[in-house]
Amino acid sequence: MDEKKVISTTLRVGVIISTILIVGGMLIFVGLHSSSKDIYSYNTSVSVSLLYYKDPLTISLYGLIVLILIPVLIVAEQVAIYAYERDKVYLILSLIVLSIMLFAILVMPRILH
Repeated sequence: MDEKKVISTTLRVGVIISTILIVGGMLIFVGLHSSSKDIYSYNTSVSVSLLYYKDPLTISLYGLIVLILIPVLIVAEQVAIYAYERDKVYLILSLIVLSIMLFAILVMPRILH
């Protein structure tokens, strides 16, 4: 199993998907609010929701989420690679790093909010 090829493919595909979502959402937003008056008076606190997927800013937000999740996915791939290779030391280290990342992403915002 070529570890570098798997990770580079994940990075490449993740960044491409994220870029498409962010740029696409921004282009749709500018297209819908073509006058500068509309853009500056746009209220993001009311309309941006992850469940309202037709909103252009939500599409861009999905792109940011993909960008944030790329390192988590890479560490999860490392866990799978080290488990396949039966490398216990790096498997344990990768599991620790993955658990810290998931804790920081999923639990810490609820604690600090």
